[in-house]
Amino acid sequence: MWPIFSIRLGVNVLEKFKKFKFTKSDRIKSKKGFQLVYSSGRSVVDALSVIYVLTSNGEKAKIGLAVGKKLGPAVMRNRIKRMLREVFRVRKHELKPGVNIIWVARKKLVAADYNTYDRVFMRLAKRAGLLN
Repeated sequence: MWPIFSIRLGVNVLEKFKKFKFTKSDRIKSKKGFQLVYSSGRSVVDALSVIYVLTSNGEKAKIGLAVGKKLGPAVMRNRIKRMLREVFRVRKHELKPGVNIIWVARKKLVAADYNTYDRVFMRLAKRAGLLN
């Protein structure tokens, strides 16, 4: 399917879609990585969420997600994490390279829709100076 798809759309179109992928290299996965951002980074606070930011010398922006058990059962927490990941996936090309972000959800974010997640992330990213 992919070779036919690439012939029909052209290689340039596929290159444009690559910036919207969310791969394992876009994530902060280890406890050590989280602790480094928490301890050495700075925080930007909002009523709906908090982001911790640490600049590094990497070539791409990375994100770690924190959704506590107080926000609800596992189904609800997983939905929140999917929404956070999707907002980052769509908006990561607008961020400065080499920045590590921990995005912590708060209770008020549980009932929000996608547009609210996007608006909150962009507001916090602007206040933290993460946008190009």
